[in-house]
Amino acid sequence: MMSRIYPSCLLAIFSIIFLFVSCKKSDVKQELLSNGLSIIATDGHVAISGYRSFVGEVSTVYWLDDLKTDATTFIKNIPNGTFYRKAIDDKSRINFEYKNKSGVKESYQMDQGSFLLDTVMYYYKNNVKVKMNSDSVGVLRTMTMYNDKPLFAGMYGKVSGNFGGSSLAIGKPFYWNGVSAPEELPLPSKGVFKEVTTIFQGSANTVYIGGNCGFPVYWKNKELVVLDERYGEVLQITQSNNDIYAVGLINKHQSNSTGHTACYWKNGVLHELEDNAQASGIFINGEDVYVTGSTGDVPVNYKPCYWKNGVRVDLPTS
Repeated sequence: MMSRIYPSCLLAIFSIIFLFVSCKKSDVKQELLSNGLSIIATDGHVAISGYRSFVGEVSTVYWLDDLKTDATTFIKNIPNGTFYRKAIDDKSRINFEYKNKSGVKESYQMDQGSFLLDTVMYYYKNNVKVKMNSDSVGVLRTMTMYNDKPLFAGMYGKVSGNFGGSSLAIGKPFYWNGVSAPEELPLPSKGVFKEVTTIFQGSANTVYIGGNCGFPVYWKNKELVVLDERYGEVLQITQSNNDIYAVGLINKHQSNSTGHTACYWKNGVLHELEDNAQASGIFINGEDVYVTGSTGDVPVNYKPCYWKNGVRVDLPTS
């Protein structure tokens, strides 16, 4: 299964994209940037979903066996039970799709600014709004699927208003199975909690939630695991047999925006992939480790790629 929401570095990219949209074409240099988000390696194929931005327009792109493809071919070549990420949609919503166990495609969206519109948290399934049965204020930010049922993670917060509008002061993270009361997660003794970034359910009783506390962390149920003391983010978590993999980035210069190092952790042990790169998705196929993301020191230079056992394969952008 695949899961991940857009991390702070990717949200920054989309802020740049929206700036492009708000300007005339002659006012700003239009850049092509692209990134792989989810990767699936099965039946001899490598399928990747990601995004592309050009001339202020953001779209989901798909690759199959190192070549660009269309959504229909992509869906055909991934197994039932696959959950993957897409580009933000035309309403600026975080965007996922799921090919369920019967082979039927489902879409899920989360409004990045839902707390500005409604103090009740919600998500969309096939464009139908589903409200969270809670009076808590906050925002849902990521999700995954387990046995064809959704599982969510988000952040509680407090809405404050001023002359510039409303904003949400982030509080504690939580996860929620869509039915029972949310489970609150503990914060580290140091650092500043920024956001939850991904969620993965490994078994009926085990949930992993990735996050950014100024450094990369994840929670196994309610147990906090700190992966590195440098700036970084966990962007996806998966499991193969008894091994837990967390993929994302670290920054050796303590920057939250430039010069990242793409990496993954296997059972907490760091494996660096490449400097001036960022990793977003991971898939384990037997002994092979597939990671997708992009190369580039700053967002406008991001070019999509994937690594198979540490060897990089660049992906076409046009």
